[in-house]
Amino acid sequence: MDNIWYVLSKTWKYEKRLLVVIILQTIIGVILPLAAAVLPAWVVDGIENGIDHMIVTKIAAVLILLLICNAVMAYLSSIQGTYLLNNKMGFLSSVLRREMEVDYAYAESPEGQNKFQDAFLSVLNDNRGITGLISLIAPLTSSILGLTINAIIIARFNVWIIVVLSATAAVHLLIAAVVRKKQDTLREPLSDSSRKLDYIYQYMCGNASAREIKLFDMKKWITSVLDSVTKIHIRLAKKSAGLNFFLTVADCVMLAIRDIFAYFVTFWTVYTGGIDVWEFVFYLGIITSISSFFTELINTVSVFGQRNLEIHTFREFADRDCSDEGVELDIGKPVTIELRDVSFRFCDDGPYVLRHINLTLHEKEKIAFVGENGAGKSTLVKIICGLYKPTEGRVLVNGVDLEEIKLSAYYKLLAVAFQDIHILPMTIGENIAFGEADSYEEALRKCLEVAGLDNEFLDAQKPLTRILDTNGLVPSGGQEQKLILARVVFKILYKNARILVLDEPTAAMDAISEKAFYEKYMRLSKHKSCILISHRLKSTNLCDTIVVMEKGQIAERGTHEELMNGDTKYRAMYELQSSFYQ
Repeated sequence: MDNIWYVLSKTWKYEKRLLVVIILQTIIGVILPLAAAVLPAWVVDGIENGIDHMIVTKIAAVLILLLICNAVMAYLSSIQGTYLLNNKMGFLSSVLRREMEVDYAYAESPEGQNKFQDAFLSVLNDNRGITGLISLIAPLTSSILGLTINAIIIARFNVWIIVVLSATAAVHLLIAAVVRKKQDTLREPLSDSSRKLDYIYQYMCGNASAREIKLFDMKKWITSVLDSVTKIHIRLAKKSAGLNFFLTVADCVMLAIRDIFAYFVTFWTVYTGGIDVWEFVFYLGIITSISSFFTELINTVSVFGQRNLEIHTFREFADRDCSDEGVELDIGKPVTIELRDVSFRFCDDGPYVLRHINLTLHEKEKIAFVGENGAGKSTLVKIICGLYKPTEGRVLVNGVDLEEIKLSAYYKLLAVAFQDIHILPMTIGENIAFGEADSYEEALRKCLEVAGLDNEFLDAQKPLTRILDTNGLVPSGGQEQKLILARVVFKILYKNARILVLDEPTAAMDAISEKAFYEKYMRLSKHKSCILISHRLKSTNLCDTIVVMEKGQIAERGTHEELMNGDTKYRAMYELQSSFYQ
């Protein structure tokens, strides 16, 4: 009932007219079976006892009522789809907003992805989740009301019919509960296989992946992976379908027992003269209605249990606590970040990615993280940025634990460019300043110039990519990186960010462009702190401190000169790289 109330309260917020449709469908769903039982009984009464003015009036009234009800139901069916779509968009919007608000580590984890997948599908699929449950409310309420009214009528005729109907319904509900419990065990595996299929389909449809598939002859391999995951998904779906088939067979058996008993009692009563023929027709109609209501109620309750589980998984994600509370930071005050004995791993039984990191980033200090791939550099940066929480240890910002700080306020201090690039199919300006693009048009031009973009890229109103606009620009890899760096410039120059974070943002640049880039950005961040990750060590000598990472730990630290003067890993890496340019 809590889930029903939850869905109805949200529906009242998103699309009130849908609730009016549900109420009308419920009322008409009760009236139609009653009218269908009364009409033939009165016709038979008129034939048997003579047609008079009263009989004709009653028959005409029922016919008019049936006409009105069927017309209204047809109209409701025609408009319900639009209202359901409006309502669906409201729920979908809430899921997508929550996806943007949840912890980054949770959103990135398999659990978070599965929960999002469940919540997303429970909105998107018309036969499941939110829409599926809403579609069941009218049949459920009309079945309960109709069953109650018809049961009162038939109880006056023979109470044993109600007893048998109730007993068979109870048995069927018990069977449905067992089946539902078994189906619940399939929910997580089905969600996981759906997520994997979705990822494979997205990869196969992407422009970049299309190039890789052709150039590296990946067709057979991708097909085999898809077939493997599909087989798993089909096997799970077959199990679920088999359980549904068993439930359908059980319903047919219970229905046969109910109808055989009810019809026998009615036939016997009219045969022995206990009721008139028109009463026989009437009670036969009522029994048919009761049987129909029982079947619909049992099936609805059975499906309702599955929809209830889907609403529960929707709420697990949609109602997840994403409150952004904590200490506000003074943006104008110098910032010092300290990591005290920080360790991190992605799950409780997983290996440590970082171990016992102790590090301090002072105001205006430039720190470079270097090391082999998998050394933990990007993970450490994500912890400093507040995207991951340390498994052990603390991150202090001006002496305050980062977990006690309002993250939205902390993010304002950061200007970050990660190595993976995400370009939006919007204008150039919106890719840099997002919703504030129109207010900073001249500023955006300067940001683009600083990032090394010119000519048509200097038009902030120019559409980017051709996904939404056929006249859009199609940037190269290097131009995409420069656009991301223009975002960083915007935050530093116009949004007062105090910490510049560059996680290998120059991978698509040549060595000369990269050197010019780092010199420019070091000048830009002269009065800011800077964290740099780069595999090209020629850029690291611009930093005050160099931290060498190895297997999730700090192996060495010092200035460029200090590390070059000793027998260090940094010196070995630096000289090895330098030899390729000699």
